[in-house]
Amino acid sequence: MSLKSGQIQFHQWCPPPLQPGDYKIAVKQTVAELGRPLPFSSEFSFSVAGPRFSLSPSEIYCVYPPEGHIGDFANSLPHVVFTRRTLPWERNLHPGEEPAAEKTWMAILLFSAADFSDGKFPKPKALPVKDLLNPGGSAVGPKLTSADLAADESEEDLCNTIDIPGALFRQIAPRLADIQYLAHVREVDTGDKETLSFLADGWFSVVLGNRFPEPERANGNVPLAVENRAFLVSLEGLEDYLPGGSGDLAGKNVRLALLASWSFQCREAYSFKVSMDELTAEGFKLPEELLSKVNPSPERKYVSDGFNRGYVALNHHTRSGEDTVSWYRGPLTPVSIEKKDYKFKPVPDGLLRYDYRNGLMDGTYAAAAQLGRLLGLQDRSFAKALCAYRTRVQSEVRDSYRQEELMRALNAGATAASAENQLLEFGLSAALANTNGQKAERQVKTESDLFKEGLTNDVRDPPPAVRQWLARLMLLYRVPFSYLVPDERLLPPDSLRFFCLDPGWIKCLLEGACSVGRSSTQEQSVDEFLRNRFLDFALDDSLSVRQRPESEHGDAQPVIQPTKANWPLTGFLLRSPLVAGWQGVEMRAWQSWNETTKIGDQLLPVRIDRLSPDIMLCIFNGPVVRIEVQQPPEGMHFGAAPAPPPDTDGPSYFKTTLRRLSPEAQAGDQVRHRVGQEVPVPMRAEAKGMRVVEVATFAKTLESLLKLKGSDLFDMNLDGKLAEKATTVPAMDPNATFTSAEMGVQMTESPGKVFIEIPVRGK
Repeated sequence: MSLKSGQIQFHQWCPPPLQPGDYKIAVKQTVAELGRPLPFSSEFSFSVAGPRFSLSPSEIYCVYPPEGHIGDFANSLPHVVFTRRTLPWERNLHPGEEPAAEKTWMAILLFSAADFSDGKFPKPKALPVKDLLNPGGSAVGPKLTSADLAADESEEDLCNTIDIPGALFRQIAPRLADIQYLAHVREVDTGDKETLSFLADGWFSVVLGNRFPEPERANGNVPLAVENRAFLVSLEGLEDYLPGGSGDLAGKNVRLALLASWSFQCREAYSFKVSMDELTAEGFKLPEELLSKVNPSPERKYVSDGFNRGYVALNHHTRSGEDTVSWYRGPLTPVSIEKKDYKFKPVPDGLLRYDYRNGLMDGTYAAAAQLGRLLGLQDRSFAKALCAYRTRVQSEVRDSYRQEELMRALNAGATAASAENQLLEFGLSAALANTNGQKAERQVKTESDLFKEGLTNDVRDPPPAVRQWLARLMLLYRVPFSYLVPDERLLPPDSLRFFCLDPGWIKCLLEGACSVGRSSTQEQSVDEFLRNRFLDFALDDSLSVRQRPESEHGDAQPVIQPTKANWPLTGFLLRSPLVAGWQGVEMRAWQSWNETTKIGDQLLPVRIDRLSPDIMLCIFNGPVVRIEVQQPPEGMHFGAAPAPPPDTDGPSYFKTTLRRLSPEAQAGDQVRHRVGQEVPVPMRAEAKGMRVVEVATFAKTLESLLKLKGSDLFDMNLDGKLAEKATTVPAMDPNATFTSAEMGVQMTESPGKVFIEIPVRGK
């Protein structure tokens, strides 16, 4: 189904087309028409490879809580999101059996240092597979043999392993009945995400943990963050050692294949919303505080005006060898700049602007043109395509010019041969006699006119390779970060900076790139032609740069492409730890917004990309007045509210609201069980104080509550208040089955969302 922006669809599971393992295809045919039967047969063997004892990091889309983060995670169950929707079911808990929704082969085990007698986490070890299957000593491993290995697997293959005390494993590992609720599939729209996530098909599989993290500890009046570590492990062949299993673990360790691990720290004062609230949202310019210690003067006003327009002062080594200081501003400006025409300059130095009042030069556009030229030369494929195109254009112009002069000579009564000789003599004598440039200028103007009149359509339009390269360059792909942010103070930590794209800077950048292949001043007519058109077609083509490829499953989400460029292009730079912590964070923007009706004109993004682990660049097709930053739906966390104060058995948790599952029109609406009463989350009795959830028991409780009707279940309105009347329709179809998809819906916490208003930009 096609989802709208911000929507999410839960599915129980997605079986793989073929389970990893060895296969054999046998074909047999008998021909009986030749007097006696003649059998023909053939066999073909092949293997389907899949993760088993190790997992490529590329399979993991994101984890929650984020790797290495400090935050308010104590009430959230850890989970991992995979890029492949079938991964949790590609193997069975029982080796060799067909995939099944209730037999997920992987699980998340969560530990804190307090779980171990020495106060230290177990260290992963890289061991051969044979040492995992037959650990020896006081350890047990998966009940697998060499006969269970596929053709692409070997006992000598290395894999990461961890040894967990058997008693601890039995306390925190999921029960067999729990496993069916701890994995599901999510389908989301990826249209508002960065390019890496945008290109995904929107289907993700999720594996959920069954234990809440250890919360922060009190050290007097100062709370201390507590480290927790999550281990994604394989449970294949370990059913007998799960809680309630028949395997003997007395005094033994359990050796597990470690697929992935990450750590995080719990500290209530940090969260997604707190990270957003700590952002300073301003225009993309140097802070005015840099001039706070300077006495008011005309000089200070001059510098202040430069800062307010996005300029920075940089050291400048001129071509003649002198060192000076010049103004520079990148393509991102805090003010809106109109598109203006300027006289063509064949070399970047011609774009240097000199302020005679103070002796400073502005190298903004000169730097852009020089950068464009260097980037064009750096890409051999683009340079070859552009040179070939320039040659075709120049050749057609010269042919058209020669024909025009030839016709003039013929009309004057000369023969064809003498007319051609006159043409050659005129061109040569004109070139030799031209000492002041006047005749050459006249010739250039004549050729420029021929561009408008004589060029064919296939020459007027550059080849697709050139157009696409320039379109990406216009969106600042390939542009070094130092050209975008020339001073670190423009983008300090925990900041969000708004900008407009400078059309003059972009035009100079493209003009420099298109100068590649110019061999003489006689080709100035080609440059004159290109510079009047490439900004327009690059702008139009840039709207289609952000495209999603066709899905191999044929179910890719449709992408709405902007049909017309809406200048000025605007956007923002975001520098924050949440960029690194939340893969697939969503960015939305509006060019108008009515606060009363909560309705506005949403803008489509033309680029959303991560420039570094903690820096995001977003460019939208039009002027932005309001933005929204939201946690990714595919990474929404699972959790419950803590029950204050914690009892003597350790922390306890509850759910205050549930979500309606039917009818479909109301799916997702919140409901509540009995006024003033919460739904407690059951904890494992034999793991007292260890925050381990009885998942299967909780699932049965939720199912029974959702199938209630009448006075036991109340709908909630948009304000979160209980409606006056109880529901007459159950929140779940009484004949439906409660699966991992329904469990995911009920345990999912609403994603964090922050709105930021952008002030009107000056000019």
